[in-house]
Order: sequence, then C-alpha cells, then structure tokens
Amino acid sequence: MTTPVTNPKPIAPPTIPPEVEAALAPLITKHVEAALASRPVPEGRAPAILKYKGMFDTERPAHAALGLRMKAAFLEFEDRTARESVKGKNKQLRDFLDKVKSAGVFESVFSQGGSLWARETVSEEIVDVLRPASILLSAGPRIESGYGSKLIIGVINEGVQVAWEGEDEEASESDQDTGDLILGAHKAMATIRISNDLMRKGTLRSAEQLAADIGRAMGLAFDQVGLYGKGPKKPTGILNSEGITKKPISGTDIDKKVADLKGMVADVLAANIPIQGANPFYFMTSTTMMHLSSLRDTAASGSGGWVFPGLQDLQSPTINGFPVKYTESLAGKKVVGFGLAQELYFGNAAPLEIELGENGSDFKRDRKTLRGVQEGDWQVRRPKAFSVRTGVDY
Repeated sequence: MTTPVTNPKPIAPPTIPPEVEAALAPLITKHVEAALASRPVPEGRAPAILKYKGMFDTERPAHAALGLRMKAAFLEFEDRTARESVKGKNKQLRDFLDKVKSAGVFESVFSQGGSLWARETVSEEIVDVLRPASILLSAGPRIESGYGSKLIIGVINEGVQVAWEGEDEEASESDQDTGDLILGAHKAMATIRISNDLMRKGTLRSAEQLAADIGRAMGLAFDQVGLYGKGPKKPTGILNSEGITKKPISGTDIDKKVADLKGMVADVLAANIPIQGANPFYFMTSTTMMHLSSLRDTAASGSGGWVFPGLQDLQSPTINGFPVKYTESLAGKKVVGFGLAQELYFGNAAPLEIELGENGSDFKRDRKTLRGVQEGDWQVRRPKAFSVRTGVDY
C-alpha cells in the first residue's frame, strides 16, 4: 500500500511593510509606465499623448495644475460624502480627469491618488499663481520657499563686504551688524464659494479660472501687507520698514513732479546701492499713473509733448526707463515710491493648503466653500533701497 503524497501547504509570503510599499510604489509605477510607453502602438491607434494632443495646451500651467487639484478634491468630497444625488452627474469631470491622467500631463496632481498636494509639488508653484495679481511679486523680488516657520537670511542693511588685506593678515569683519534678517510664517487665509456646476465642468479653462480667482484675491492680500503691513500677525510692509527714505512731495506743478520722480532714484543711488540688475521699479495707484500719463510739456519750448512718454504704453508703462507697477492696494495712502525689488525678500514658508467642504447654506445652494491657507512673509534687506514721496494728491 502506497502512502498518498500530500502537497505541503504553501507558505504565505511575508507582508511588505507599509513604509517600504509606499517608497516602492512611485518607482514601480514609473517603470510600468515606461514599459507601456515602449510597446509598439497597434496600427490605427495613437498613443494617449497624441490622442489628446492640443486638449491640455495652456500658457498658465501653474494655474491649470492648481485648478485641477481643486476639481480632484471636489470629486473626492462627492465620493466620500455620497453627495452625487443624480447618477452620472459628475461624469463629465471624471472623464476629463481620466483623459488628463491618460495623456500623462500634470502628473503631480494625481501621483498620490488625487490628493490635493503631491509629494513633488514645490512651493514656487503658488508664486506663479500669485505673480500676475501682485505688483511686488511681478517686480522680481528674491523668493525663498519651503522653509517652515523661520529662515534666517543674514544681516539687515548688510551686503557683500570686500576689503583689501595685507599678506598674512586676518580678514576684517563688518561692523554693520544691525540685527538678523529673518523670514517668518504669517498666515493668510482666503475663502471662496464656488458653484458645483462650475466645479463639475471638465475643461482646462475652467480649472485655470478657479485658480485665477484664488490668485487674484491672495495676490492682492500679499501686496497690501508687502506695501504697508504692520502688526504682530502681519508682515512688516515696505512703507512701515524702519530706515526707508520718506519725504513729502516738493510741489504739484509739472517741474516738481518730475523732480520728485527723479529724486527718488537719486535717493537710492546716494545710498550707494547699485540699481543695475536689481529690478528697479516705481509703484503707485492707477489714478496717479493715469494723471502723470496725461501731462504735457508747457515749458518755454512750447512743444506740448508728453512729459512722461513711457506712460503712453499702458500695458508696459515706464518712467525714466524704469517699469511702473500700479495697484489699488495703495488707494488712500497718498504715496509714490521707487525701489529695488532685489532688495526685497518674499518668504513662501510652505505650499498652499487647500480644503474644500460645505459651510452654512452651501448644501441648499448647491455649492462648495474652498479655503486656502498660505504662510509667508516680506522683509526689506536694505531699507535705503526704497524711497517714497508722501502727500501725493494727484
């Protein structure tokens, strides 16, 4: 009698630790996608990126990416709360996001299963969204990002020190230590109520518009504190920074206006701060800019030409060859200023945090409330790089 052979019970493979699986997942996905991309394409079929060619073209990729994150978060909320009352109501948006994934564009939006901020997202992305709406960011300041709660930059009022030393002598040290230049993390919070119909719209243009609305609101808020912020919960703005040059206007006739606008440049030059390559710019309200643009020469020459010809190009206005940035954030402040953007730091402490939910009457009105939290700071490196004229009533 033969003894029946029994197959040994298979031993279950050991489980992969969660942290190892999380670390390997992106690599596995990358290699699988590469393998799929290298496969020959059957005749009559085009690769996904060609199939959807032109659908995702955009001149504002940062806006598009942020808007797509908001739409992905909307779907997550709808699925989590089972709020899709009519079956297929979100189908257009789902199909659109599937096409985005298939085409392999905006990969960071979906690298964590649709989560709002992907691992590889960098803080500078939100700066690109804020820049079109902010005169200070568009002027070209120094930007430091992703530093957390505090970043020590250096010493206020101190640039690079150069000295000639004798042989075998120790290098001399600067005595201009007037305190550390520290970027902090002041919190700005923006809320916007958005209709569900707009969130469900599956187009890149609607995604860009959502991000543009956030950018306009937060860009204006950061301009306001960057220009005249003051207080324990706000950054200290340029106009409230100790040591900048402040003088009253010398008069309101044309010659005085010309003298004041040139005088501010002279103030910066007199402080021995080079303006070449330092992104110099004027800042004022649109009312002041339009007034200056309308001035004509009535001097003895009688030519009647424009006093500030550079202001006739309203898309790229200039005075004395320097860009003019105008904003209604300065309305009522009665100031005109000139400064070097490279002597201004913008601290973008962390990526923009976005939360989406329902608040108050949102459910009844078929909409969502989106909240964006951005932590940042402004700091003037050398105050004498900025000069303003006060009492401007034109």
